[in-house]
Amino acid sequence: MTLIQRLVPVTGLAVFGLLLPASILQAQDLTETETALYEAAQSENGVTWYTSQLTTEQAEQVCALFSERYEGVGCFPVRANGSSTLQRVVQEIQAGAVQGDVVSTNGVSDFEEFKALGGLAQYMPENLSGMEPSLAALNDSDGYYFVSGTSPFGFVYNTEIVAPEDVPSSWNDLTDPRWRDQIAIAHPGFSGSAGQWAIAMDRLYGEAFFQGLAANDPQIGRSIADGYTLVTTGERSLTVTSLALGRDAMRDGKPVDLVVPEEGMFLPPSAAAVLADAPNPNSARLFAEFLASTEFSQWLASMGRNPLRTDVATPEGVPDLTEVNVLTVSVAESLENQQRVVEMFRDIFGI
Repeated sequence: MTLIQRLVPVTGLAVFGLLLPASILQAQDLTETETALYEAAQSENGVTWYTSQLTTEQAEQVCALFSERYEGVGCFPVRANGSSTLQRVVQEIQAGAVQGDVVSTNGVSDFEEFKALGGLAQYMPENLSGMEPSLAALNDSDGYYFVSGTSPFGFVYNTEIVAPEDVPSSWNDLTDPRWRDQIAIAHPGFSGSAGQWAIAMDRLYGEAFFQGLAANDPQIGRSIADGYTLVTTGERSLTVTSLALGRDAMRDGKPVDLVVPEEGMFLPPSAAAVLADAPNPNSARLFAEFLASTEFSQWLASMGRNPLRTDVATPEGVPDLTEVNVLTVSVAESLENQQRVVEMFRDIFGI
């Protein structure tokens, strides 16, 4: 069992600004690509960003940083859960009435569906040249979408409820009867990242894992954030969620701690893409460049998350992706198994 260290409290965009080097808070030299896009974006209406990758507050912070760097280019986040974002984008593509410019979700397989519908522009940011190689390997080989974040999964538990000797150490501990009526999880049919996690658990332990988990009567939400909230309030004692959310709670003084299961933390990459019929194509591409930039990775690190780039250090207390065991699901594995695993989940849990 590996417990993650506590981090210094960080809340709000104002405090965030105090933690970053002055260079990020000042206008930096733009690349030739950024300059051309920035000039062209002046005559557009900003970028509308469909996202399930971040919380509403976090998405607003990212947009504020983007508009600070590219003064005069607005940024308008539209946050929803993974299934709602997927449905919205598919409907807009099929109707020929695309309203968004950029989409980012935690379900990489979503982008294969968008691509099959002809809904994505073939655009890979120039700034991807600085991406961590293990993450760059997950970028679309056809050039339609790229990794825009990663939020490793583990356990978050309430320290006022769970005794030290009872802290789980394995993913399979979720099937232990001691956790009956104490677990919170996200539904893999609604949350893209939970869907990927379910595929990984199916690969490790098969259907028996879900049967054992169901016997413990977990509370099931639509988002991984739902379980996080239940644990921080003491309504449930253990959840499978983003370790970054757990660190957020620890910074805020909540009675929680984190565990990286011995099999490895689950690594669900988030992805982003420019929509083919984006109403503001230059603003969209400029925003894509920003998501691959040093500034965005610095923001991720300041929020206790893994940066995407090699020129930004992993923050203290955050597991370095090169130093711990990780579980991943490839796009091919996701496409092959997602529907089957979701249907199995619905059959077992009756929801």
